[in-house]
Formats: sequence, C-alpha cells, structure tokens
Amino acid sequence: MLRSGALLIATSLVTIMAVGPASLAQESAQPQIIMVSGPLFDPFFSALKKGADDAATHLGITYQYSTVQDVNNVQADMARVVDQAVAVEPDALVVGNFFPDAQNPIIRRAAAQGIPVIIQDGGFASWQENGAISYVGYNPEEVGLQAGAFHRDHGVENALCVNHVPGNPTLEAACTAFLSVIEEAGGKGRVLTIALQDAQNPQANLQAMRGALESDPTIDGIMTLGGTQASLAAQAADEAGYGAGEIIIGGSGLTTQVLEKVRDGEVAFAIDLQPYLSGYYGLLLAYHKVVYDLVPAEPVIIGPRFVFADEAQPILDINAQYTGIRGIN
Repeated sequence: MLRSGALLIATSLVTIMAVGPASLAQESAQPQIIMVSGPLFDPFFSALKKGADDAATHLGITYQYSTVQDVNNVQADMARVVDQAVAVEPDALVVGNFFPDAQNPIIRRAAAQGIPVIIQDGGFASWQENGAISYVGYNPEEVGLQAGAFHRDHGVENALCVNHVPGNPTLEAACTAFLSVIEEAGGKGRVLTIALQDAQNPQANLQAMRGALESDPTIDGIMTLGGTQASLAAQAADEAGYGAGEIIIGGSGLTTQVLEKVRDGEVAFAIDLQPYLSGYYGLLLAYHKVVYDLVPAEPVIIGPRFVFADEAQPILDINAQYTGIRGIN
C-alpha cells in the first residue's frame, strides 16, 4: 500500500513539487517519493534536480525535492531536512548523504521503518551498511585516483587539492586519493580548504588560490572539486604570473567557463560527474522499487567522465541546445 502524508516545511528547507503529465499515471496510484539533496544555487544540484524533474515528467508522477536554503548551519539543517522527510513515511526516499555523522542515524532509522532508501552522490562508502537498497552517483576515490594519475603523468610534483565543502567525506576522499597518487610518485601536496560559506564567492576562492600559488611557487598542479573553483584556479594562475598550461589544472563540475577554458588550454580537463543522470536515475530507481519491486544488483555509477580539449566544444554546443542538463552558469 502506498503511504500518504504531507511534508512539513521548516524555514531551513525548500520543498519543490515536480509535476508530470497526469495522462501517464493515475493520481490516486502515484507513489510518494521525496528527494533530499543539495541547494539549487550550486549548478551541480540544479542539474541533478533537472534530471529528476525530467524523470518525473517521463514517468507521469510528482515528487518532492527538499533542500536547505543556505549553508550557514548546513550539517544540522541537512539532517533536519532528512528527518522531516522520514517523518512523512514516504514510499521511497532518495537522499544525498553529504554529512554521514549527522545523517547516518536518520537514514538507518528510515531503512528500519521499511522505507526504501536510495543514496545519491554523497555516501558511497556507507550506503550498504546504512540499509539503503541502492546507490546512484560516483566513487569519489576513483575520481581522485584518475585525476591524480593525469597530474602525475604530466609531471606534477607539488599538487594542491581545493575542497570547498569541508566536512564532506566524499570530497575529502577525492582529495586524499588524488594526493596519494602524487605522493606515491615521490611528489607532495596539500588540501586547500575553502569555507563552505564562500564556496560560491568568486573573490574568496580566487584570493585563496592565488595566495597559495604566491606563497609556494613550486606548486605545479591544482585539482578542484567544483566547477566554480576550476575556472577560478585558471584565473588565479594567470594573476600569479603563470602562462596558460604552466600549472596543470583539472576539476570536477562543468560550467560554460570551465568548458571554454578546457577548450582553450587553460584548464587541462574537467570531470563531468553527470548530476543530471544522478537525479534522473535516482527518481527512476525509487519508482521502480515502489511500483515493480525492482532493484539493480549493483550500484549505478554514472561518473567520472573526463572531458578534454577536443570534447569541450561539442559539449558546449549540446548545452546551448539543451540548457540546464549540466547546470551551466
């Protein structure tokens, strides 16, 4: 039997209804699916939500997207959003487990109550032990290892990994894996942490990266974990007096600026974690579980996809035709 209930909306979250065509599904038979993920001012999550919206349209259902409004108290607020979603007892819950220390107990309680839980993007390392039925997203360690291998193979000996969400184990794992490859090859590196409140502040990011380069002129490689940071890393290198390509720069997350800089040789590569697919498949898996009791045998891994110079312009052309699928800003 499908559960019913209304999600209580607190000031710490935003709940958005995505509506599909009623002709494809009977209103009375619709499953109640709640997706709890990241704030929509981040282009990664705007693309993720677009994927979920499109899946809802194709399936002919509605769903709720819940998130925080700001990041001033993000760990506690995100846990509260998840807790409120669980209290509704939806037919399925899709959740980004970005802060496991705060979210794990709530997710485990949801699973113990019999709510099918699908972990999305954050929480790859613990989705099974938390009782989730599946995972959709990427393995952050693999992202870091592949990026580190590229930097190592291009001669990087002193690397900087820029983490704009401190406290998020997914991004921490990516940085750790990235730096491990450089260090195992005899090089060195460190993590540059950007305060979460400044993650979307261009000047704060620019100053932090430029300051790191100016204080240590031996840095020859930068890995960023967000699209905003990747393009700003190239600008920081330019302002610090480096020519295009002198510092090997790569980052996860795509924006128009990043793709243009990859095309023009200022950024060596961009990593498309394909958040649109994460949103689309996350909702699809939840629907298939509720309606058909179908669950994939393995986690659904949709990234990383590395984008190099020869691929950047074709993707720019696609994004101009189909806006929003990569969260372009």
